[in-house]
Amino acid sequence: MKIIIDRYDGTQHYKQAYVVDKKDIEGKTLLSLLLFIKQNLDATLNFTASCRSAICGACGVRVNGHSVLACDEKMEELLATYDNPEVITISPLANFRVISDLVVDWEPSIENLRKIRPTFIPKDEFSAEKGCKQTQAEYDKIQKQWDCILCGCCASECNKLTADSSDYMEPFVFTHAHRATFDSRGKDPMLHAKAAV
Repeated sequence: MKIIIDRYDGTQHYKQAYVVDKKDIEGKTLLSLLLFIKQNLDATLNFTASCRSAICGACGVRVNGHSVLACDEKMEELLATYDNPEVITISPLANFRVISDLVVDWEPSIENLRKIRPTFIPKDEFSAEKGCKQTQAEYDKIQKQWDCILCGCCASECNKLTADSSDYMEPFVFTHAHRATFDSRGKDPMLHAKAAV
């Protein structure tokens, strides 16, 4: 099958095709495919990855225009989603500046996260000795927001960012602002919310 990767060398964007045998990707993830290409076909291919366990969020890319975590995307399932095509296209996340190939610039997004101060300041009743306890019910209210691993897939799919990012932060910034604002252990909840609106 043919894998087309949208590449960028610092001066120009271009597409590069790689041919892989389907048996080489059986039982593997999309990240394994990228590693196979880098190790066997083209050592110049650049992408980011770290944990390989869908925990760190570093390997976000787009496949046929849809954002995914490469380490969490099984090739058989991915190909079945697209009716087992003979060609797939892998691109960097949308709505980020491309640094090289599939590597994108996170610095503006990190700056937006800094604005909302995603770490909470504990209430005065908490200390290093006593800890910062909360009930299960209090945690359950923000559990979904704690699950955000900052992979950037939501920002890549965000139509508002595509149309005009000048007055809007990435969706994951709002997720972390929500988590910090509604964390029952926080001393100043509105500190996080004000920066996000």
